Amino acid sequence: MEWAVVLLVLEGIPFLAWIYYLNHKKSMYLLERGLDEPSQSSLRAERRLLNGIFLLTAGAAMILTPLAAKSIGVEAQLSYELLLAGIIVICCGISLIIGSKIIKSRDEKDTSSKSFFDLR
Repeated sequence: MEWAVVLLVLEGIPFLAWIYYLNHKKSMYLLERGLDEPSQSSLRAERRLLNGIFLLTAGAAMILTPLAAKSIGVEAQLSYELLLAGIIVICCGISLIIGSKIIKSRDEKDTSSKSFFDLR
């Protein structure tokens, strides 16, 4: 169990740093081009999407790391607790991804329902 946690931390921290790097790169690109920042709800949806992808991959890593370690000869076993924790983390990631899609669809519906007089 300790190796799985160590591997999860070693894989999770660089992935999280990569996510922050991409977010910074996107905001710098927008500033260089003089574009407006996205609305607050679209930022919230994007943040949920990124967090959902992170949790989904973290849960998959929790389940697949002991199996991969066993294939290269390291003595590791997927315990019931680790499997259950991995499934819960995967479900949390999926729910965040679904939530981001709901927020985006609701925003698209709100902008498309405005009348001509509201747009002037």
